[in-house]
Amino acid sequence: MILCSNTAIEAFSEYGNAIGLSNFTGLTNSGNSLKLLSANGETIDEIAYSDNWYQSDEKSNGGWSLERIDPMNFTWQEPNWKASNATNGGTPGKLNSVFAENKDQVLPQIEDIEVVNTNTVRVIYSEPMQVSSVLQKSNYKLVRGDNLIQEIRKLEEAETIIEIVFKEHLLENAKFKLEISQNVTDLAGNPLKNNLVEFWIPTQVHQGDIVINEILFDPLSGGSDYVELYNQTRNVYDLSQLYIGKKDENYLLTDSVKLAKKQILLHPESYCLFTADSCNIAENYYTSNTSVFHQVDLPNYPDKSGRVVLYTKGELIDDLEYRDDMHFELLASKEGVALERVNPEEETNLNSNWQSAAQNIGFGTPGMKNSVYRDIEESVEEVSLSSKIFSPDNDGIDDRLYINFNLKDDGFVANIRIYNSLGKEIRKLASNLYLGTDDSVYWDGLNSKRERLPIGIYLVYIEMFNPDGRMKTYKKTCVIGGKLK
Repeated sequence: MILCSNTAIEAFSEYGNAIGLSNFTGLTNSGNSLKLLSANGETIDEIAYSDNWYQSDEKSNGGWSLERIDPMNFTWQEPNWKASNATNGGTPGKLNSVFAENKDQVLPQIEDIEVVNTNTVRVIYSEPMQVSSVLQKSNYKLVRGDNLIQEIRKLEEAETIIEIVFKEHLLENAKFKLEISQNVTDLAGNPLKNNLVEFWIPTQVHQGDIVINEILFDPLSGGSDYVELYNQTRNVYDLSQLYIGKKDENYLLTDSVKLAKKQILLHPESYCLFTADSCNIAENYYTSNTSVFHQVDLPNYPDKSGRVVLYTKGELIDDLEYRDDMHFELLASKEGVALERVNPEEETNLNSNWQSAAQNIGFGTPGMKNSVYRDIEESVEEVSLSSKIFSPDNDGIDDRLYINFNLKDDGFVANIRIYNSLGKEIRKLASNLYLGTDDSVYWDGLNSKRERLPIGIYLVYIEMFNPDGRMKTYKKTCVIGGKLK
C-alpha cells in the first residue's frame, strides 16, 4: 500500500495500490516524525527520521527514499533504516531493495532519572519500551524500602519517559536505589542492560550554601569567561533551580540565564563550572576538571569591573563585585588570569578573600580546588600574622601576608604601616580602617609605588583606637623571601 496526496495518486498507481489522503502534507527533507495510528488512536508504528539516516551525502541531497531494512524489526531506531539501492531511487509498492534480517539486539538503557519533586521521579529510557511492562507497578521497587510506589504513568509527549509517583514524600538530601524488573523490555523484547539506578532527592538551596568560587572575566583573545561555583555544605542541590546574571551601573539585574534546563546535582563540597565554551577552557587551563564543566551562554562580564549574581526565583544566593585591580599588581598581563576565592567560608566581597590564580598552575583551576586556597586560622592572639615568611611571586604559596584581628570588642579603627630594616616607612597599608571583631588585612609585599621589595626583614606597625579613647599598638616582624638569583 502506498499513501500519498490526492494529487499524486495517478503518478504512484503504476507502482501498486495507492491511496490518496486529502490532508497529506509534504515530508521535510531534513527530518520529521511519522506516526501510524489505529482507529482507536493507538500507535501502531512510529519513526522520527533524519537525513543522517541516508549515510550518503549524494543520496541525502534528494531523489532517494529511506527504506526499512527488516520489517519484522518494528523498533524505530536508526540502524534499521538506510538509503534505497534501487536504480530509480525507491521501491514504492515492492519489497524494499535493502531488505535483510536485521534483528534489534541492542539492549535498552536508562539514560537518566530526574527528580520532579519529593514524591515523583522521571525515568528516561534510551528507546520506546513495551507499554504493558513499562507501566506495571510490580516491575519497580526501591531497594531496602517498603513498596512505596503508588502510580506509574507515561508522558503523552515523550515515548521514552515514564513518571513514578510514590505514596509518600521521600527524604530530602538522601540517596535512593530504584530496581527495575527484567520483565521491562523494549519493543523487540530486549531486557534492560542495567536494571539498577541511583538518584538523590535534593534540598532547597539558601544564601551562602553555594558560593561563587572562581571567575574569569578577562579571557584570552578568542576565549570565554567562566564562573565556578562551590557547594560548601553537606547538602545536595539541583542547579536547574539557579540563575546567574550581572548588575549594570544602576545596580539593575540584567542578562540572567538559567544554569541548567534539566536537573544537574551539585554534591557536598563539590565544584561546578559554567562557560560558553567548555573546549576552550579545557585547552587553555591544564589544571582543570572537565567532568564538572557545563556549557551555558553566560552574561558578558566586563573586563574592568562588574557584578556576578547567583540566585533562585525567591532568594539571592551569592553576589560578587569584582574589579581588575583585585589581581596581583605585578602581573605582566591580566588577560586569561582567573580571580580565585581564598576561602569559601569567608565573606564574598572581602578584598582579601580574592587573589590571582597562581602562575605555576596556569593562571586558573576551573573545576578544582583553588591554587590560593587558605584555611581560616583560629588565633588566641588579638593581632597575629599568617606567617613569618611570605614570597609575593604569585606561585600560590604564601603570596600574601595576612594580618589577622581577633578582637573582643568592636568599634576599633586601625592605622597600619610597613617599615624596612632601616626604619624607613615604605607603605601606608591602612589609615582609619574600621575593623570587625574577626577581620584581616593583607600586604602584597609591594611598596607605596607598587614596586617589588627586596628580600629582607620588615616591621608591621599596627595602631588601634576606639571611640572610648582606648589605644593599642603592636609591632610584628616578617620576612619577604624568594629565590636568590
